[in-house]
Amino acid sequence: MSDRSRILVIDDDLSVRLRLSELLTANGDFNVAEADNGTDGLRLVSEFSPDLVLLDLMMPGISGLEVCTRVRQDPVAREVPIIVLSAADESDAMIAALDAGADDYLRKPFSSAELRAKVRTITRLNRFRGLAGERDRFRWLLDHSLEPLVIVDGDGRLVRANARAQEVFGLPAESGAEKLELAAAVSRHFRADPPDAWEAWREGRLPDGTGFAIYQPETPQVAPRWFEVERQALEGTTKQTLLKFTNRSGWVRRELETFTFQSLIAHKIRTPLNGLGPILSFLEECGSFEGDPEVSEMLRLARKSAERLEETLLSILRHHEAVFQPERSQTPAPLQSLAEIAQAAAQSAGLAAGLVWTGPRCSVAHAAVLEVVFNELLGNYGKFSEAPRLGMNLAVRAGADGGGEIRLFAPGVGLPPDVVAQLGRPFWQLEGRFSGEVPGMGLGLATARMLLRNVGGDLTFANSAEPSGLVSTLFLPAGSLQVDLVHAL
Repeated sequence: MSDRSRILVIDDDLSVRLRLSELLTANGDFNVAEADNGTDGLRLVSEFSPDLVLLDLMMPGISGLEVCTRVRQDPVAREVPIIVLSAADESDAMIAALDAGADDYLRKPFSSAELRAKVRTITRLNRFRGLAGERDRFRWLLDHSLEPLVIVDGDGRLVRANARAQEVFGLPAESGAEKLELAAAVSRHFRADPPDAWEAWREGRLPDGTGFAIYQPETPQVAPRWFEVERQALEGTTKQTLLKFTNRSGWVRRELETFTFQSLIAHKIRTPLNGLGPILSFLEECGSFEGDPEVSEMLRLARKSAERLEETLLSILRHHEAVFQPERSQTPAPLQSLAEIAQAAAQSAGLAAGLVWTGPRCSVAHAAVLEVVFNELLGNYGKFSEAPRLGMNLAVRAGADGGGEIRLFAPGVGLPPDVVAQLGRPFWQLEGRFSGEVPGMGLGLATARMLLRNVGGDLTFANSAEPSGLVSTLFLPAGSLQVDLVHAL
C-alpha cells in the first residue's frame, strides 16, 4: 500500500473537484478521493480513511456544516483534520464550521500555493501527532510490562530496557554513549540455550520467528530461572529489534518435578516388585501351606520385598523433596559417593559387570540430580549401544575449583553428526514456541541436561573417532566434587 497521504474532497462543484484533484496529484504527493454530496462524503470518510478532508460548506442535502458535526461525533474518524472551503459571503457558516471542529479554512477562489501549503502543513502535523501518539502508547506498554522487554539496535546494542528488564538483568534504562552490548550484559548471569544463540542471531544464522532460551543456574540464594527469548523487528529504517523475555521457570519446574518423580519410581520400584509380584501371585494360586518350609521361605521373601518396597518409596519421596524443596537452605547438602550413584544406575541398566572406572574416587553434591542423570544415560547406553556386550568406561577428572568432568564412553559405531547434535535438545523446540513440556520420546536426555544446568553444570554429547563410540560428558560446577584421597586411584 502507498504511504502517500489520502485526501478526501467533498464538493458539489465538479470544476472545483477537478482543480483540487489536479493540484494535489500533480507531484504524486497525495491520493485523492472525491464525493459530490454530503452523504457520499460521510461514507468515504469511513471507507477511505482520509488523512485530510477538504469540505465545501454549501451543498444540497446534507450541508458541509452537518458533515463536519457528524465526523466529529464519529469515535473512529473524529480526529481527521478538516479544511472548509467557503465563499466570501459564507463567513457566518465558516465560523460555525470552525466552532463545530474544522481545523482551517480556504476562501474561494483560492490560490494554488496557499492550498498546497495548508494541505502539507496539516497532513504533516497530523502524521507527526499520530506517530508521537503511537510512540507514547508503545513506551507506556514497554515500561509497564511485567515481562522484561528490551530494544536493541542492528548491532545488538542496548537502546532501551523497561523496568522489569533493568531489575532482572541489571541493565540501565538506556544504553547512552557507552553502547552496552546486550548479550554480554545478560550473559553475566544467564547462559544461552543453545549456547551459540546470541552469536547466531547477530550473524543472521537464526531464522526469523525462531526463539531461544536463557537460564540462570541455581545458587544458594535463588532457584534456577529460565526465560524464553522472542524477537520482533520494529518497523522503520532503524533496524531495531524488540526482545521479549518470558519467564518459563514455573513450567520448567513442574515438568522436571513430574519427570524426576516418575523416573525415580520407574528405576527404584522395579526390582522389589519383581520379587514381590510373582511370589504373592503364586501364594494366591496355591492357598495356605502352613508348616511347609518352602512356603515359609516364600512368605519371608515376600515380606522382605514388601519392606524393601516401602523403603524405596520413602527414599523416592526423600529424593523428590530434596530436589524440589520450596525453601532453600544456606547449608550445603552433604556429599555422597559418586561410585555408589554410578554403580546403582549401572546395575539397573544391566551394565555393572562391564563398567570400568578411570580416575579418582569422589564424593559429589547434588546426588539426587546425578542419580536421575546417570539412570537416564546408562539406561540409554544399555538399550541403544554395544555397552552390554563390550562394556563402557567412566572417567573422572577433578578441577582445581572443586568442579570436574565425568566422561562416559561406550565403544561401537558412532551416531550421525546431525543426530548427535539433537541429543539432549528435544526439550527446547526452536522451531516452535517454548512450553517447558518434556516430549514423550522415552529418552529423558533433555531433562537430564536440564537438571544439570539448573545446578550450574551441563551435559554434552560427541562422537569419538579413535576408538569410535559415543561420549557423554557431565560437567559439574565448582564446589560440587571432592576427591576421596583414601581411595584415589
